[in-house]
Amino acid sequence: MLDFDEIVGKLRRRWITIHMAFRYGRWSVRRLIFSSAFFICSLVLIYNFRFAIDLLPWNPSVDHWCEREKAPDYILQPESDEMTVVTMFLDLGIFKKGEQRFAYHSPYKYRSWMRVFGRMANRVVAYIENENDIQLFKEIRSCLPPMLTKIVKIDRKSLPSFKHLPAIRKLYSRPSYPKYYPNTVYPEYSCAMHAKYDVLEQSAIEDPFQTPYFAWVDIGLFRNLDGTNFPLFKIVPPEKFNPERIGFSQVWPQDPVLSPEKIIKEKLVWVSGSMVLATQEYMLNFTRDYKLAVKELLDQGLSNTDQEVINAMYTGKMRKPHYIKIKAYLCHQGQLGLYGPDARYFCLGYVCKHAWEKRVPQPVPLRKS
Repeated sequence: MLDFDEIVGKLRRRWITIHMAFRYGRWSVRRLIFSSAFFICSLVLIYNFRFAIDLLPWNPSVDHWCEREKAPDYILQPESDEMTVVTMFLDLGIFKKGEQRFAYHSPYKYRSWMRVFGRMANRVVAYIENENDIQLFKEIRSCLPPMLTKIVKIDRKSLPSFKHLPAIRKLYSRPSYPKYYPNTVYPEYSCAMHAKYDVLEQSAIEDPFQTPYFAWVDIGLFRNLDGTNFPLFKIVPPEKFNPERIGFSQVWPQDPVLSPEKIIKEKLVWVSGSMVLATQEYMLNFTRDYKLAVKELLDQGLSNTDQEVINAMYTGKMRKPHYIKIKAYLCHQGQLGLYGPDARYFCLGYVCKHAWEKRVPQPVPLRKS
């Protein structure tokens, strides 16, 4: 029989063996903790790269809905208040948008949002720089009659707003200039926001579809519809829209006594730049006033995006007597299915979509061909 000391010795040796194995062996506690932490961090990074940033090198898939469904004839007919929808896509690469850790936007994300235009039956003018993106937009719009789409290939260097790039870059490089992602960090982003009004002006001058209204629509305005089974739709001016006004979504109440400098440097927003609506004449007037305001502010050492510029334009200090009055549309939480910031920034777009849907007893169904 084993005596007590021998039993204790064996147990002690066994404990030391197990302890050493966990501390220094293949499955040591340190290694297990490190491996688990590495695995969890990898999952978090993969999730955010795929679903938050959409960091993918290929184009998103496109739904060719016309292979199984047919659009009703009446949705393709021009309305008396038909609008030309103007949009633009410039590949700005991956950039930070907001202060959150993974608040980045990628080209893939914008290309995914672009797919909503495949079911928007408006007449659309799209300004696109890259040949690959031109082909993608053609595929997205391929189920709609070709007469509803005009694609204009552009070079950002030829856009008037990008002439300000050196001055804006120099301004943003100052350590003392307020930094907001991406507004005052990426000068190309600011120029792209100003360039919206370059292409709006060009479209209103050329008037390719001979429509009474023009509307700027951000690629991401109807982003919430992407990936959902939504029917064909159009956007038309809201009921009783005053043709002598220019329409925006209201983000926050306006304070006209603020100084333009405070608005620009503190990123104070009154209306959203996601959609701009006006008749041809008033759109031309507004775009010209806007571009002059950008230069006026830049001469004062001030720059931000279009939302801050418009707020500054309509302050008591900067407003000109001939400026067009703004009609700001305000949506409440839950209205038209909009929640959070979307209810403020995207309101007008959904009001225009709803104005069309009210002309049809039910949401426009797609019937099988």
